[in-house]
Amino acid sequence: MPLKLLLSFLLAICLNPRAIAQEVKKPMVIHQAISTPDFGYLPTLFGRAKGMFAQENIDLKLLVVSVRVALPALLAKEVHFATAGSALPASLRGSPVKAMFFSYKTSTFQLVVRPEITAAQNLKGKTISISTPGSSNDIASRLILKRLGLEPGRDVNLLRSGDSQARVLGMEPGTVAGSAVNPDVAAFLTGKGYRILMNSADVYPVPFSGMSVHDEVIRDNPDLIKRWLRAHIRAMLQIRKNPEEAAQVAAKELKMNADIAIGATKLLLPAISGEDPGGFTDKGMRLNMELSGSRLGMDTNKIPISQVADVALLREVQRELGIHCKDGYQCK
Repeated sequence: MPLKLLLSFLLAICLNPRAIAQEVKKPMVIHQAISTPDFGYLPTLFGRAKGMFAQENIDLKLLVVSVRVALPALLAKEVHFATAGSALPASLRGSPVKAMFFSYKTSTFQLVVRPEITAAQNLKGKTISISTPGSSNDIASRLILKRLGLEPGRDVNLLRSGDSQARVLGMEPGTVAGSAVNPDVAAFLTGKGYRILMNSADVYPVPFSGMSVHDEVIRDNPDLIKRWLRAHIRAMLQIRKNPEEAAQVAAKELKMNADIAIGATKLLLPAISGEDPGGFTDKGMRLNMELSGSRLGMDTNKIPISQVADVALLREVQRELGIHCKDGYQCK
């Protein structure tokens, strides 16, 4: 090609807006802080494995950090997303962070007991292990026991045991009679003859496994957040549609037995909303605020939900995907 013609061709490309718009953009690196890599984050793990974040031009980095690290990082905008459970108390105190997405419409703990425990009354005088006092696991355990007609601390002892692995180890020799555990642990234990006495969804119907964002990130990067939300919502809908596929991804991502993965996925399915994926109800968030506020010595009745949650972008993305929620917070 003659030099003059080549220069004219290159000049035409440079002046063509469409050619400029088609320039490949580098994926945006997003940091999401999670407490542990488990089934609580199944939509995130599934969406990443299936390329749903990549399709939104997002390079998602999952950081496994404690809540003591995650919240300061979120407040300092060193991470884009952090667990809503750790951020809610800060929001109630006025910190500029908001919950904007929840994987599950209710808590998902399963009270699993040893094989010889055949009824709730068999737990009298025995010990139930919890993670840490004041945690969601502790709250769920107490509410379940009360629903079963047992008074925590009087009829049943509560033992602080830390993570689920430590609680399982306590159950094996019989030192501990049971524990409220996540679905994957519940699926593992039932495969060994243990039994599920109750699902925490019956007594602790709060939005669960959520993510919070700094107010300034919401204000300055709404398109980024919408792309992140879109990937998660698509993942949730696909999990509901094909739980076997989700279980395969979970087994690979979490390095677990395939049968345990499918059992855990089936336990989770009722908690994944098809009508309001990612959202929550006023009642559910109010209960969440009340329980969190009670631990802080706060009366949350006069605190608006808008102080702790912002679902405007979630609702936008849902409508763009053809989802029109009815009963959720700020559904129209």
